[in-house]
Amino acid sequence: MSSDQTSGVPWTSRSDAVAKRIEERISEQNLPAGHHLGTKESLRQEFNVAVATVNEAVRLLSSRGTIEVRPGIGGGLFVASPTLVVRLGRKMLELSGESVSVADSLDIRDGLEPLVIRDATKHRTEADIADLRKILEQMSAAGDAAQYLKTNWQLHRRMAEISPNLILRNLYLGLLDFVSSRVSAVTTETALNGDGVMVHRDLVDAIESGSRKRAETMAARHARLTASRR
Repeated sequence: MSSDQTSGVPWTSRSDAVAKRIEERISEQNLPAGHHLGTKESLRQEFNVAVATVNEAVRLLSSRGTIEVRPGIGGGLFVASPTLVVRLGRKMLELSGESVSVADSLDIRDGLEPLVIRDATKHRTEADIADLRKILEQMSAAGDAAQYLKTNWQLHRRMAEISPNLILRNLYLGLLDFVSSRVSAVTTETALNGDGVMVHRDLVDAIESGSRKRAETMAARHARLTASRR
């Protein structure tokens, strides 16, 4: 049994951590498009994680346009050649903390949020909803503000990944990555107070319902919650 199966750490948190380490490796080593990163099994052994964890990490990286999976002999995981919209999203990570504030990034992210929720409501699948509910369970079980906020980012990231609109998805995820990489700059003392989990649970219910009107109502409610915690 892999060590992450007994650590008590949510598997989505572990997969996100693995994905982040791979992204950092690509960036720090300036790995070119087409560079062979290995296979799922080699990465599973390297990071000492379960199969489900590495599969989710690969799914995350593929959805972000960071890697591509090539099947067959000589296949495996390779650094992807980023499309224009992926490069546009990544530009957010290159912004200096001195030139762009977390508050400014959150303002833009909040402006895109209704579009993300609209697309999630229109295109969600049963698997998407199942993933969102798993993350909600982790939010409910969060023992401190930092863990709550981390699972909050994961929930919104997963919602954005439902959208087929590559421009929207990559802009939103780029902003979200920018903010979450500077999470220490965000006030978290009140993150566990109020009705945060309930609002997000109702939001997922609205997305699952497929009702655009209901989703718009919950998007507005979520916006008020976000504004109150700035």
